[in-house]
Amino acid sequence: MSLRATALLALGLWAPASAAGTIELLETTHADGRYTVSFEVVLDAKRDKVWQIMTDYEHLPRVSKIIVESQVLKQQDANRHRVGVTLEACVLIFCKTVKRMVDIEARPQTEILVTEVPGQSDFREGSEHWRVAAEGAKTRLHYTAELVPDFFIPPLIGPVVVKYFLRREIRLTALEVEALANHE
Repeated sequence: MSLRATALLALGLWAPASAAGTIELLETTHADGRYTVSFEVVLDAKRDKVWQIMTDYEHLPRVSKIIVESQVLKQQDANRHRVGVTLEACVLIFCKTVKRMVDIEARPQTEILVTEVPGQSDFREGSEHWRVAAEGAKTRLHYTAELVPDFFIPPLIGPVVVKYFLRREIRLTALEVEALANHE
């Protein structure tokens, strides 16, 4: 849910359902230091299980290898949490540890809104919106995000490399969520 935030802000996905765990559409944009991302993927897993995994904020590292730590720092109620997340990712030869502090509002079981906590993150600003929809025994995830990193991204990495990285990470994360949902 986090390094994706660095580049996922520039992605867009839309297409008819295809193979489970595959990205149907992915677009990324970058302008003035702002990444925008949108994607859509269909998982071969029931929505209730997918929702349970996506809202288990203490265990986010199990859904993505780039998430090395996640911790609920504050819980306002059953659906609103402040979460700290540490990410480690490498693109080409560049590696970065990224810290995020986000406020998460879950709207059971259809939406998850994530907002960067200003001054407490390695992002100057950011917002993510997840829509989770049942499609029979499958689940469609739709994601949009807009992020402004507060750290240097080497010019050589640029949107093309970031898009490749994100496509790979989205696919691996989707497959991991799908596998967890089918084995719990």
